[in-house]
Amino acid sequence: MANQAERRPILPMLAVVLLCGAALGQTRSVKLRVAAGEVAGTDVPVHVEMRLPGEFIGLAPDGIAVSLHEWDTSSQPIPGQLLKGPDDQVELWWVVPHVRTDRESNWTATLSAGHAFQQGGFSWKHPSNGILDLLLGDRRVLRYMHAYDASTPERLFETYKPYHHVFDASGRNLLTNGAGGLYPHHRGIFVGWSKLKRGEHEYDFWHMKEVSQRHERMLSKVAGPVLARSRALIHWVGPDDQPVIAEEREVTVFRQPAPTVLLLDFRTELKAIGAGVLLNGDPEHAGVQYRAHNDVAEGDETVKATYLFHEDGIDAHTDQNLPWAAMSYGLNGRRYSVQHMNHPDNPKPTLYSAYRDYGRFGAFFKKKLKADEVLPLRYRILIVDGQMPPRDELASRCSAFVTPPRVTVVRDNP
Repeated sequence: MANQAERRPILPMLAVVLLCGAALGQTRSVKLRVAAGEVAGTDVPVHVEMRLPGEFIGLAPDGIAVSLHEWDTSSQPIPGQLLKGPDDQVELWWVVPHVRTDRESNWTATLSAGHAFQQGGFSWKHPSNGILDLLLGDRRVLRYMHAYDASTPERLFETYKPYHHVFDASGRNLLTNGAGGLYPHHRGIFVGWSKLKRGEHEYDFWHMKEVSQRHERMLSKVAGPVLARSRALIHWVGPDDQPVIAEEREVTVFRQPAPTVLLLDFRTELKAIGAGVLLNGDPEHAGVQYRAHNDVAEGDETVKATYLFHEDGIDAHTDQNLPWAAMSYGLNGRRYSVQHMNHPDNPKPTLYSAYRDYGRFGAFFKKKLKADEVLPLRYRILIVDGQMPPRDELASRCSAFVTPPRVTVVRDNP
């Protein structure tokens, strides 16, 4: 792993930019406390819900710049980001560089009226119809493939389901597979079930035989110095051209230092429309999964995928309810490692299909939904440029996902 000086070259510069922008408007300091973590960790996303100080009420969250500084340290300020919260509250997000188990940490958040300059932050861009790119600075990070085009069989095959591509650290090369190559029904980061049952009918929402998943509209998008988030409405449409499932898919990407390429929260809500369904299939063709680039499938043994679990002796074919599974594969002369984390609130039993050497793995379960019932799902995916991180580091990452440190507002200063 790179040392701290190498891993955070941009944060002090970004903090200075934020503070320069903040000087244009009124400021207010808020004191915050971050509880000790259950497991020590680095670069942990945290947030707190809070009410805006009176003079900021009425301002949009993205019209308020935030910088944070840890008390009693010589560290540089780091950026924060405000999002709209429940009711009349906001959510303040930032990434804590170090979380310890033996002590809490105290922070000052400085809020400044006026838009923060966004050089070096996240932004969304549409390079073409049906493609939405997420950029960090000028580097592509993520691509949402959401076109639907049934004009020809070939075009329908290319667009029958939305999914997310991941770029490498250069922003030029894809780490994930699309509609071509071997096993093209596995694409990027995606969700589906190959044997979804509704009454007497069974639908293949994986290979998309006579059915499709269709992006209906984007519900929301935000981007800033700490995170970017998109939420999309996707209809799972049956052979009669009517929706069987209404999905609201939310993807959040957090700013992270190298060697992390991506830290992504995948949250989705599946609603059975009008009638009950059974989410059914098998571990290799159902659930929330990740597919590595096709070069892994067509390459030699030096690039094939290998897997790691939270303890020795795991048999992914039979062992259930694993907290996470991790995969390492070779691509473009480098090695990449992917950790797929399963939140304990997700349905049980869950199996991780983590054994195919071409790099397709993920979490599978079966679940019955009543008519109009909504099923929420939560996963986190970590992608690192390099060899597989140590098991204790992966365990720490999962702990920060499942039980992140609790943040409280101590007081705000006039």
